[in-house]
Amino acid sequence: MRLRAPLLLSTLLALGACTIARDPSHLEANIIRPGNFMAGSGVIESIGVLAGESGKRYRLSLRMDNGGFQTVDVDSERFFQGQAVELTNDGRVVLVSGTAFHVPR
Repeated sequence: MRLRAPLLLSTLLALGACTIARDPSHLEANIIRPGNFMAGSGVIESIGVLAGESGKRYRLSLRMDNGGFQTVDVDSERFFQGQAVELTNDGRVVLVSGTAFHVPR
């Protein structure tokens, strides 16, 4: 009887932690100046808010998987520190899902 409430609570918390994105636009953002970056994957180290004439913009500081570091300005607030992302050749930042990364040698 005493075990039922904690078990129910832990089950609800576990289910609440699972998220499903049905709209792909929730997993990506557009790079504002697409010519100033190199495509590749990395991890978000920090996020800053940029005040501008056209609304809020966000600066992502990325530690790239190839050992480099770069910053990109994006138009979306959907990213958090520590998330794995990929910078695509067409000027998007896409959230990477999964548990393993392939690191080229």
